[in-house]
Amino acid sequence: MRMSANTTFPDDTDIAAKAIASAFGRRWRVVQQERTAGGKSFAYNPGQDMAELRAMAAGAAGDPALRGALVRLGLAMQGEMLAAAGLEAVYVAGGQMDKAVEGARGYFGFGVRIKPVSDIREALEASLRSPAILACLPWPEVSGAGQWWPMLNEQRFRPLVIAGGWPSLDADEDTPPRMAIVGQANLSPSGRDEMVATVHDDRVVAEKYLRDAGLEAEVTMRARSLALLRIKEFVAQDDPRIATAIQAGLDGLRIIGSLPRP
Repeated sequence: MRMSANTTFPDDTDIAAKAIASAFGRRWRVVQQERTAGGKSFAYNPGQDMAELRAMAAGAAGDPALRGALVRLGLAMQGEMLAAAGLEAVYVAGGQMDKAVEGARGYFGFGVRIKPVSDIREALEASLRSPAILACLPWPEVSGAGQWWPMLNEQRFRPLVIAGGWPSLDADEDTPPRMAIVGQANLSPSGRDEMVATVHDDRVVAEKYLRDAGLEAEVTMRARSLALLRIKEFVAQDDPRIATAIQAGLDGLRIIGSLPRP
């Protein structure tokens, strides 16, 4: 936007800009000090990040354009913090590469190294090497993206989870995100979440058994007998309702990720 020579701003503009820079600088220094002083390894906590974005967006109730701007600003700052905390790279694979890279930049900004690769398995294997490497892949429920999600049930990929999806804050809740963030992440509640799970469901009873256990769930994709589930609340793998559903006969029921919602 081009400003004219006569453009004026509120008297508190300079104060607000300095306050934002000061707050960002304080947090940046804390992150770097923790990394260097304690030898702290990188840990990705998407639930906490999404809760912060939601709090920022709440300041623009009734103004979608401002809300979107605040979310983009928040993501850019979070991306810089992730880089300062030690995030080495985000491997991007699958789907249309230009759109996938654009999606990764939209989530992580320009402070994080984005590395496009041709093979989804290569991106997953990179994430296995270090918690400081994440993968950005097509969201499993997007048609035509390729069914890579059954790989997360392979024994070697068990340490990986779907840590979130993008876009989600600005998307209609009935529309799946475009991309999934995968890595060795800590799944924690953001305050409004859905979970992604897999189960062997050759008898097509997963939804009923989970409902009987007290969990609302929907099968969204299938790969032979393996079903991809969306559970409508935050659920940890050790939740007793998961154990109840397994005891009822759901073979291999396992939480493989989370999707913080708007």
